[in-house]
Amino acid sequence: MSYRVVGPEELMHALRRVLDGRTAGCVTGPGRSGAIASAFASHILSVPFIPFRQQVPDKLRPVLIVDTATWTGAAARKAARLYGPGTEFVVAFNEPPMVKFWYERSVQ
Repeated sequence: MSYRVVGPEELMHALRRVLDGRTAGCVTGPGRSGAIASAFASHILSVPFIPFRQQVPDKLRPVLIVDTATWTGAAARKAARLYGPGTEFVVAFNEPPMVKFWYERSVQ
């Protein structure tokens, strides 16, 4: 399967686009890609990053879940259920077409 590699600058640009006008009390993200995307988003939005599955204090709600890419949306729905009402989910890239990120390239 073919894919293109997305670098950190392109990811940051895509996140700025999907985060424009959004507000949140904190951000989190599932898995390795979600951790990277949500850490970037926490800087863009100037809100705390919370490790995924960590309990979120009421004062840091609403929670915004951020990920790099989605295919079916199943992971997004599952993650949003974990944090309850008022939780939103955003992604930088909708697949297809397939994308991989600079940190997923094998080192040779």
